Amino acid sequence: MNVAFTKMQSIGNDFIILNQIKESLNIDPKKITELADRNFGIGFDQLLIIEKSKNPDIDFKYRIFNSDGSEVEHCGNGARCFFHYVQQKKLIHKEIITVETSNQIIKLFKKNNLIHVDMGSYDIPKPITKEPLKFEIFFQKSSVTKEGFLVNLGNPHIVFFLETISDLDVERTGQSIQNSDFFQNSVNVGFCHIKEKNHIDLVVYERGSGLTLGCGSGACAASVAGINNGLLDHQEINIKMPGGYLRAEITSNQHIILKGDAHIVFDGIINL
Repeated sequence: MNVAFTKMQSIGNDFIILNQIKESLNIDPKKITELADRNFGIGFDQLLIIEKSKNPDIDFKYRIFNSDGSEVEHCGNGARCFFHYVQQKKLIHKEIITVETSNQIIKLFKKNNLIHVDMGSYDIPKPITKEPLKFEIFFQKSSVTKEGFLVNLGNPHIVFFLETISDLDVERTGQSIQNSDFFQNSVNVGFCHIKEKNHIDLVVYERGSGLTLGCGSGACAASVAGINNGLLDHQEINIKMPGGYLRAEITSNQHIILKGDAHIVFDGIINL
């Protein structure tokens, strides 16, 4: 079966999008991992599937699958790529669209040449231990023990604030935290260095995808954790990630808006 796809990226976080509004392909996790392989497949961090919502008041439904085949709840960069896709492919002509994910409804729109995603409300989970939740953070030649801060954006995050992330062993540390007994369904792990009160450097080790060049929900989680703990004092935070810049704004109703661009890399056809 030949299927059309579109490869997209936002700050280097890359996706393929499949339009399943008219038909369902029922791609299994094994096939997703094959497609995600950067040597033998197309290569991507996440697969996004567009479907028709059963709710007539909702414009679309979309599903998100990591490169390991697991389905997840939220992806800020993917949402902006989704918005750009449906606009460029002329699937809709509304300025503000509503989209159903696996566990919530999000709104997307464009303003000042940036795509905005209302990521919804966030939650600071109750402590899962009586003492601060601390983990060993590995650098190339040393290690430190640091407290992690939990944030729920519809998907789970833990954020660490560090004096430097330049020689951080992201993979070793991220895997160690994800494999701990505290996170039965794994967790996205963010490592953050505060440059100014409204500017942070961030790398994220994502569950199901590993180290990526950018993570939209991770950028939001780091902003929320920083503001909630008094480390950041602006409502809008500039986030520098390995692939580029994002902005996150916390609104008066405790929603968080993610802002950035999105790009189509190429269209193609794959034989499934």
